[in-house]
Amino acid sequence: MKKYLFALILIICGVSYGQKNILYAEYGGAGYLGTFNYERMLTKNIITRIGYGFYDQEVDVNISKNSNISFYPIGLSYITDSDKEQIEFGGGMTVLNGDLEMNGEEIDPDARMIFFGAGYRYHFQEIGVLLGLKGYYLSLDGLGAPWAGITLGWSF
Repeated sequence: MKKYLFALILIICGVSYGQKNILYAEYGGAGYLGTFNYERMLTKNIITRIGYGFYDQEVDVNISKNSNISFYPIGLSYITDSDKEQIEFGGGMTVLNGDLEMNGEEIDPDARMIFFGAGYRYHFQEIGVLLGLKGYYLSLDGLGAPWAGITLGWSF
């Protein structure tokens, strides 16, 4: 996991073109239950993200046997060329850390979930607020499912 985080930090810090930074919370989305994310524009149309999410309570006996699971989504997306209304297409990987049981099968404590997503973003430029809605397809150890995420964030 350290090599993935190191590579992403190099990408974020090593690219000098970056126009804008965004901090946002996503309910649902690539982090399954919800994450806090940092997003950086690498070019006018390419963005990268890194996030952190967790839960410390059992949500459902069929989903988790451990109440301490962390999610680390890392991704790259393309956004359409508009200041306010944008369409986003992208994908990435969410690193899981903790014990996870799905449908009676234990998942590797350091599993990686692949995600693909597309959605709509509206950026209130005057006040720096970002709102978004995104559809995802999540895949983990041969299991896959559609998913959705709602975003609220702030750009600086």
